[in-house]
Amino acid sequence: MIYPWIWQRLPGRFFGKLATAVVIVAVVLALLWYAVFPMLEALLGLDDATVSQ
Repeated sequence: MIYPWIWQRLPGRFFGKLATAVVIVAVVLALLWYAVFPMLEALLGLDDATVSQ
């Protein structure tokens, strides 16, 4: 699996690896939230709705 491979290559002991993993996950989520999702929303036009009577 890929996760044990990543865990083995993180620096430090358990708590150092845990802190590094948390930071990496937070950076990936922030990148998705502030860069990728807004770009996709602009391309897909999810807010474009038509309301008719």
